[in-house]
Amino acid sequence: MHLDKDRLQTLADRIAKHDLTERHRQSTQNTYETVFGIETTPEAGREHLDLIFKRVIKARATPLSREQYHDVVNKVSPEKIIQQDTHREAFDTLRSHHHIAQKIANEFLRQVVDVFGIRRTEWRDQLDVALDTNVIQALVKTGAIVVDKTEQDRGPTQIVNLNPESDPDKRIGYQEIQRAMGDAAEQAGFARIVFDELWLENREFIVDSLLQSESIFENLNLIRFGA
Repeated sequence: MHLDKDRLQTLADRIAKHDLTERHRQSTQNTYETVFGIETTPEAGREHLDLIFKRVIKARATPLSREQYHDVVNKVSPEKIIQQDTHREAFDTLRSHHHIAQKIANEFLRQVVDVFGIRRTEWRDQLDVALDTNVIQALVKTGAIVVDKTEQDRGPTQIVNLNPESDPDKRIGYQEIQRAMGDAAEQAGFARIVFDELWLENREFIVDSLLQSESIFENLNLIRFGA
């Protein structure tokens, strides 16, 4: 398997062409504003950091027990996270806690920085894309990650090594994907975090056989996203 950087650039160009660089941010903002009645401003974000963190931690791929969720919430201070000197320190501090891996760390920082605008000027361009099942599936099904016939039954964690510190030789590395996304995004004129649109595309369109034709990547798919 390998990462097709040319196809990744095509995905970036398609996002830019359809002017969807703000869609996922606006979708998340709409949820906070209409469901929770919270303005998506830095001031409101700082006031509701605990709520943001609680929502994000519940998005773990593997659910925790009630006690484990409460333990994580009690041990993590979202305020201290956003007070770190750099984005990397904030990311590493989150990941130092048990039960928090790259997906949760990246999604919390996306929401705090990109959705609410806290430290947006300093950190937005440094945000990584959370590599969860939806994003990895979108990369595979649009051909940005190329797998051969013997690898098509692999799950996302068997395709991508999700440890940011690893340098795998049998799976595609976390950092390799982030660097390639950053390069493609720069060429397309937006920040890397905009590639989080892949999450929305896969969840709402690609995995739904009735709505696949509505995806902006519809004509880039592999056997109508059946691969």
